[in-house]
Amino acid sequence: MFYNNALCDIYIGSGAGKKLINDMKAAKRSVKIVSPFLSPYLISELIYLKNNNIDIKLITTNNIEDFYGYREKNIYKLIIQNRNTNIEKQKIRDKWINFTSQLSYAGFSLIALLIVLAYYFRDTKVFFCFTPIIILFLIQSLYKTKIKKLRIYTYYYTQLFPFKVYIANEKTSIIHSKIYLIDDQIAYIGSLNFTQSGTQFNHETRIRTTDVNAIKEISKEIDLLFENPYMLAADIQLWGRQLYAEPLN
Repeated sequence: MFYNNALCDIYIGSGAGKKLINDMKAAKRSVKIVSPFLSPYLISELIYLKNNNIDIKLITTNNIEDFYGYREKNIYKLIIQNRNTNIEKQKIRDKWINFTSQLSYAGFSLIALLIVLAYYFRDTKVFFCFTPIIILFLIQSLYKTKIKKLRIYTYYYTQLFPFKVYIANEKTSIIHSKIYLIDDQIAYIGSLNFTQSGTQFNHETRIRTTDVNAIKEISKEIDLLFENPYMLAADIQLWGRQLYAEPLN
């Protein structure tokens, strides 16, 4: 995409993202971002904007800095786990749990009774009656195993806001653009990634424009990138299964 004669201002140096972040925080409707690298600190900014009813669209790669680590990481907040419950199987599980509880109660009651009888009659032969108790606990163990294997829950994953995570490798085209579009009125392009180092510390170049025609072309480019059929995108369902535990019941 080529566009000439746009009106813009240029910034070169560190702190290139200061004005960008301020414009994002002042957004009234939407923020669209293309950045191959992300920082946890800035993902939280997007979550804040989303919680304030700002429409977010994000295009990135699988270079998210906090994908691994402790559980309270921002990627968990972007990918939401949803759970369906099989009501019929849940009823079966509850019956089995109740049944195993009854077996446990019966088994321990019989043990207590045998101890009392052995003490009263002073005869250890009473303990030969343990055979039915052993059978009771074996049946209980069998049902506990069945309960563990019974799948009641199935899971699916949704996004907090629309985003695409393209897989960065040597065999596919790699997203390397850094584009920011705010309210479809302000656009930033340049070298700064949506990271703390890119926006605050690195020596970067960025161009800011409010040129209507340039904005229109940049918006089209973001839409084309979001729906690009030639780049491999991370599967949200597979990614969700890697992030979250999925208990059967």
